[in-house]
Amino acid sequence: MTNSDFAIETTGLIKRYPTSSRMMEGGYGRGFGGSVSSFGNIFGVLKRRKGAYIEALRGVDLQVKKGEVFGLLGPNGAGKTTLIKILCTLVIHDEGLAYVNGIDVKKEPGKVLKVLQAVLPESRGFTWRLSGRQNLAFYALLYGLRDKEAEERINYLLELTGLQDRADDGYQRYSTGMQRKLLLCRALLRETQVLLFDEPTAGLDPTSAMEFRHLLRDKLAREEGKTVVLSTHNLPEAQDICDRIAILDRGKISMCDTPDHIRYTMSDEKIINIALVDTVYSQEMEVMLNTLEKITGVYGVTPELDVDGKLVRLSVRVQRDLVLSTILEVLAKYQLQIRGITTQEPTFEDAFTAITRRRRE
Repeated sequence: MTNSDFAIETTGLIKRYPTSSRMMEGGYGRGFGGSVSSFGNIFGVLKRRKGAYIEALRGVDLQVKKGEVFGLLGPNGAGKTTLIKILCTLVIHDEGLAYVNGIDVKKEPGKVLKVLQAVLPESRGFTWRLSGRQNLAFYALLYGLRDKEAEERINYLLELTGLQDRADDGYQRYSTGMQRKLLLCRALLRETQVLLFDEPTAGLDPTSAMEFRHLLRDKLAREEGKTVVLSTHNLPEAQDICDRIAILDRGKISMCDTPDHIRYTMSDEKIINIALVDTVYSQEMEVMLNTLEKITGVYGVTPELDVDGKLVRLSVRVQRDLVLSTILEVLAKYQLQIRGITTQEPTFEDAFTAITRRRRE
């Protein structure tokens, strides 16, 4: 029984792909190794051949709430694209369960496609000689929209994505960013509530990428209440727009939480930058640095000198919950004057690296 609060829910999801060695062992090469006496025996031979396989997904449990922007992160080969393709019925999973708005992906794929739309970077299907508006009108016809309904919907989507001024230009004149927006318009022609994106801003310039991210978060998720799931390698992008993030590594979910919670949970270090009033760097300063490094919870101290050889800054890498007064007491002992103190918190990239490294270890 699925929970009505979830737009996507998977339990124990497993997907296996045969390796090339299995293909050879299974007799896909010339003559099937001479082991087939008749056409009817082919199926028996294939059934008996059970060579090696790769598990792209190894028991994925996932719950995506309705109306949230949800990110799938992971290194290459982690299984992100496989998961996306299972949810949009392009690939059939081997074991486990997958639901979209409570509909079983394997049992009722037709119903799933009525509530879900995938926007994949390799999908095009637009006619270069037609304008953007004409291309959308063609797909509206395929989707069974009535003329008036289609016209209203297309006008709304062109305005939503900022393409209204270029709607009647030929598709061949569209930039990569405009083509990506037209893909989004096509995905939104039908009132689907769940949208899946694979690398949505890949190949876009920084300005276009920022506009597209804000379109997904502010317009689709916040204003229209749609569920947006995106698979990406872009860590700042995920941190910027996602309500929650699942980190997928080697076919399993390593962690699923808000970006900030992941960042602080996995990174047990921070850097304290201490700006000093110009201090002559002497042998005594060397002793002070050694004293700082011996403090429990201090992992390293880096001095910064100016062109005149004066000590102007200290960068102290410490355990996240270290009490700052232990460092200040040492500085006071050596009568250093402090100009200011700033703390450099761990980045989401630091946390992502720590999670994937931990899983490999």
